[in-house]
Amino acid sequence: MMKIFIFSTILLALSLTPCKVQAQGITLTPKWTAQAQFAGYYVADKLGFYKEEGIDVRVQHPAISESSFSFMEKGRAPVVIMNLSYAFMEWLNGARIVNIMQTSQENSLMLISHSPIKGPESLHNRKIAVWNHLSQKLLDRLAEHYGLQQTGWIRFNSGVNIFLSGAADPCLVGSYNEYLELTEYGMNVDSIYSARFADYGYNLPEDGLYVTEDFYNQYPEIVHKLAKASIRGWAWANEHREEALDMVMEEVKRGNVGTNRYHQRKMLEEVLRLQIDRKSGQRTYRLSREGFERAVQILAPRDLNKTSIRYEDFVK
Repeated sequence: MMKIFIFSTILLALSLTPCKVQAQGITLTPKWTAQAQFAGYYVADKLGFYKEEGIDVRVQHPAISESSFSFMEKGRAPVVIMNLSYAFMEWLNGARIVNIMQTSQENSLMLISHSPIKGPESLHNRKIAVWNHLSQKLLDRLAEHYGLQQTGWIRFNSGVNIFLSGAADPCLVGSYNEYLELTEYGMNVDSIYSARFADYGYNLPEDGLYVTEDFYNQYPEIVHKLAKASIRGWAWANEHREEALDMVMEEVKRGNVGTNRYHQRKMLEEVLRLQIDRKSGQRTYRLSREGFERAVQILAPRDLNKTSIRYEDFVK
């Protein structure tokens, strides 16, 4: 098994296409369609924070069926937003990527059900509805780590209709999106059972900004300026939420995304809450060593020498 892992790692490292991009023109790809989850980047773009740093950044969203990593893998974008879990799994498989900024400091994932959820043991032999973009390797790793027995997965793209219709139970949701939709659809959330992943040892930070290692080595000053302007965008969005929402709704309209300002306001509030580090009470915009080591313990294969996985190789 170890030989297979090493071989696949080498193949992926060789296949990750270098981005042919000029330093002054950079494509930044979020991990989903336009929404308040990415407000800080819209702000940095529209208020000229990137241009003030001497860089030209263009935010290009993927389609629902695409991942932001696929944009990087195919050389379409050198800068992408990914969950730590997704990025770490690809990194283990040989993708030469590095984390340059971390917005999320707390995990948003929740399970909702019409019946009680009493820890991982209550999920044995149950089919769980999960987002279609989650890799099977990640799901297998989680099932192995938490000892889930014969867990099946029902895949869906977005929304909570699959749960409301009774087609799937339990269902995976995000606290800043689908969970909010339940109340917007008129459901009394007190009538359902929920469990936050963070309360069961899976408090992995989520959204981070990633670049290819080659891009980082070639343009270290550009990367620093990119992160600096992005942080400035998020700080402004936190202080001027309604104005930031104006920019979000512009992107939503441009992308023909079905949503409304009320939902996006609630999303922005929760996303900003998840950015606060529990220990410091501040927005650090950096992936902590503790968060990285938690990902190693949960997601790294058991037969892999974990001492060879270095924080300094992943976080710049």
